[in-house]
Amino acid sequence: MKTEGIETFLAIVRKGTLTEAANYLFISQSALSHRLAELENEIGAQLISRGRGQRSLTLTDRGKDFYAIAKRWEDLSEDAKRLTRSTYGTNLVIGAVDTMHTYVFPPLYRRIRDKAPWLNLRIRTYNSSELYFCVDRGEIDIAFPLIDLALKDVTVERFLSDPRVVLRYEDKPSGSGRFISANDLDMQKEVFFEGDQSYSRWHEQWGGKRSFPSLSVDTAPLLLNLLNEDGAWAIVPLCLAKFFSENGRYTYYMLNTPPPERICYKIKPSGQKASIVAGIAVVEECIREVFGSVKG
Repeated sequence: MKTEGIETFLAIVRKGTLTEAANYLFISQSALSHRLAELENEIGAQLISRGRGQRSLTLTDRGKDFYAIAKRWEDLSEDAKRLTRSTYGTNLVIGAVDTMHTYVFPPLYRRIRDKAPWLNLRIRTYNSSELYFCVDRGEIDIAFPLIDLALKDVTVERFLSDPRVVLRYEDKPSGSGRFISANDLDMQKEVFFEGDQSYSRWHEQWGGKRSFPSLSVDTAPLLLNLLNEDGAWAIVPLCLAKFFSENGRYTYYMLNTPPPERICYKIKPSGQKASIVAGIAVVEECIREVFGSVKG
């Protein structure tokens, strides 16, 4: 399979039209169409569909499946280029879910940078299940998912736990950290921030006969955009609540009946590559310096 075919496919998906994809790749539209046709012939299926008279392109079912493969190929290709270009230092890939990267780990990454400038870090963001499979395939060296998943060649260690609290948008924010009851919350204004199964079960019991939230999100930036009216609220990990309350009109409260804490795990391959042993040791040392001993 030719590299240029995969690059062409990804460009078409991301740009949305053949014309824009061709301009992005600095080739003619006919050359682009030829590359795509070659790729589809090799795979034996149509990947991209364009309805007659429609400017936009859509992925076929096979195209959707191939996109995940093409994206993984792109990541591995970048890793190979990075390895080829690197004449100094050790390459190390750290993976985590978005909330950990954004709201918990920046002090850790700064500490690693200051302590080991010879360590070339690549930070990757995936959901928890994907992190396990990336570690198992050797694509990520150390990762921090939010679920405990049993894989034969992946070691799992509880890393951090974070209480869940109520975060509420208030025109005039009051002091955070006080207790609040369900009766003080407008249940129609809840935005449900998705979590693990234990949290979902707790929420169902805690809500009782009250209707389940009609709005459910799985990313913190989207949650922030939706908590934009007085009284709107969500139950979130404390790290998010502190960040939001320090940077906007938000107050966080403790619940009298607390939800299960959110647990973050640290996972690594059972057998480490010799080339990354020193890098992993630095990361582990920086973790102890920034977070202390494992909590929970």
